[in-house]
Amino acid sequence: MYSYPWPLKGICLGAPQSGDIDLFERFVNERLQKDGINTLVLLTRYRYAFDSHPECRADNPLSYEDARRIKKICSDAGIELIPKMNLMGHQSGKSRESMDGLLRGHPEFDETPDLDAVEYCRSLCPSNGECLNIVCNLMDEMCDAFGASTMHIGCDEVFEIGKCPLCRKKSNAELFAGWIKSLYEHLAERGIKTMMWGDRLLSGDETGYGRWEASGNGTDPAIDMLPKDIIICDWHYEMMEKYPSVDVFADHGYEIIICPWRYRKNAHAFADYAVSRDRGHIKGLMITTWCDPKKVMLELLGTPVKDEGGWNAHELVADNYRSFFVE
Repeated sequence: MYSYPWPLKGICLGAPQSGDIDLFERFVNERLQKDGINTLVLLTRYRYAFDSHPECRADNPLSYEDARRIKKICSDAGIELIPKMNLMGHQSGKSRESMDGLLRGHPEFDETPDLDAVEYCRSLCPSNGECLNIVCNLMDEMCDAFGASTMHIGCDEVFEIGKCPLCRKKSNAELFAGWIKSLYEHLAERGIKTMMWGDRLLSGDETGYGRWEASGNGTDPAIDMLPKDIIICDWHYEMMEKYPSVDVFADHGYEIIICPWRYRKNAHAFADYAVSRDRGHIKGLMITTWCDPKKVMLELLGTPVKDEGGWNAHELVADNYRSFFVE
């Protein structure tokens, strides 16, 4: 088992379907609790049965009762449950027809309304005040349902920004920082901490990361515009000699969580570098999953299921999880 000095031991997992909550309970009790996991970021997105804006519900939403049960399962196991929504990018696939959640209910909040298809995925318009109001309502419902003291607002891989007429008046850094600060301030008024991915706060040119793991469209100066008590999830999945983001976030006064993914060799290289460069600003390590949560849970419970597509990412994720928390 990999040994690191930080208190937070976490996993980022997709929210279970309503019919899989019994399995989720087994997974928490027989695996996460046993392995000392104390933090679970639950990728809920818009899969909740919102009452304030039912038009924003994604398919197969969790009910209020489902959310309360999930919360109790985690609380009884001593695990902090942190709900996660994608609250800027990741609002669709490439096409207009793939819009989900908020943009499906309110296509007028699309940052690229004139494009039938975009390069990667669509984004919310950070300059639209009504969009912000609805997002705040959705966050309130999500936090209340899950009894959250911290919320993960996503905001990774934002490629569509500064495109609409409202947004062209500001720099991308101002747009990004202004949006994050608005969400942060709303949550702070309720005593809730903000967590987010860190990639858009990093300069691709200065760090050498690719355009997925760092910004290439000018959002990175926002790193100097945000409150320092936002918790940054620093994710990197490729093998590198150095991971300069660990130092960048320390230089700017942020606490971070190290977030690897599926390959244990890459993940251990990232963790090793972080241990060597920690200035007391690293809170812990959180394994990310990015695949079917049911398959991840079954794999780690010892009842594996093969992926018919042949990718079997859940096997790699489970192997990496075991390398940090089990073996």
